[in-house]
Amino acid sequence: MAILTDDLERRLIDNTQPVRFFFLAQALHHAMHVGLFEALKKEPGATAETLAEQLGLDAYRTGGLLRYLRNEGYAVFEDGGWTISGKALEVLPFAPWYEMMVGGYAPSMDQLGDILADGTRYATRNTTKVGEGSCGIGAHDALPLVEQILDPAAVNRPETIVDLGCGDGSFLMDLLVAQPDLRGLGLEPNEGSVVLGERRRAELGLEGRVDLVQGGAADALTLDLPENGRGICFMTAFVLQEVLQQEGEEFVENLLKQTFERYPEARWLVVEMDHQPLSPVMGSHGLAQTFYNPYFLIHHITEQRLQTRGWWEELFERLGLTVEASANPDPRADSTGLQFGVLLSKKA
Repeated sequence: MAILTDDLERRLIDNTQPVRFFFLAQALHHAMHVGLFEALKKEPGATAETLAEQLGLDAYRTGGLLRYLRNEGYAVFEDGGWTISGKALEVLPFAPWYEMMVGGYAPSMDQLGDILADGTRYATRNTTKVGEGSCGIGAHDALPLVEQILDPAAVNRPETIVDLGCGDGSFLMDLLVAQPDLRGLGLEPNEGSVVLGERRRAELGLEGRVDLVQGGAADALTLDLPENGRGICFMTAFVLQEVLQQEGEEFVENLLKQTFERYPEARWLVVEMDHQPLSPVMGSHGLAQTFYNPYFLIHHITEQRLQTRGWWEELFERLGLTVEASANPDPRADSTGLQFGVLLSKKA
């Protein structure tokens, strides 16, 4: 039997805030994913029935979601119609974080208890949403990092970027838009992501500058590229961590080694995370707590393996590779120091 105390309700409220935010994260992700917030922006004062018809949704359930969002401050109900709130307008630019961490990894977290008990298997995820969200996030942090490394004024600047594990290609295409002298080739194993990428390529008018191919990282050795690799820069943004877990360290070593043997004048641009889950920054930095802490957790239960920056640098040194350039994200977007990029070439 529960013992009632004067502070019971206060303690209940305090200790169930994570439940509230669990529901809120899901509601915000789906509201953005189905286009509800964008529809509210375009037609202020629309009814739930009108919005549902426009978006191909059920009116009754759309009304329920709108009322929930109103109570959390993300929608306004006046004179029988719905309008987007300033709070919702603030969250819209950050939709990729919700797409990846909520849409992509919600299935994984639902399996957490089972995976903890069974160390022989991994949690599944929505790879299409993970890829789409990751590319969107990368536009804010990893893309400026890559642009810095691929300095247009640099000597022997690459002509073609071969993006292995490109997701829906958004990251690669954003790079090509920012640096119009480059061409691109994206390699992606997930068919759904390739379909999204082809659609995005058409929207951006990049059909003549970027090719998308369905395939895995090992297929880099089968591509039709210049024999010596001159002008080619392979790129893996948060992909080697997946290959490392799924194929093993020896496979990663051979992939890098054989690629440089076949294309000795090529370069390889690696963007990865410095796996420091017990670093002081994890307990003191806001972004470390809102993004990197769940990011590090999810990589323990999905088929990915994070390593420290030092581990990667030792691997590159062991393979006889030179770090020509390195960078971290612009601190205005990410000042944690947990993400890094390096440009590799074969030692002479």
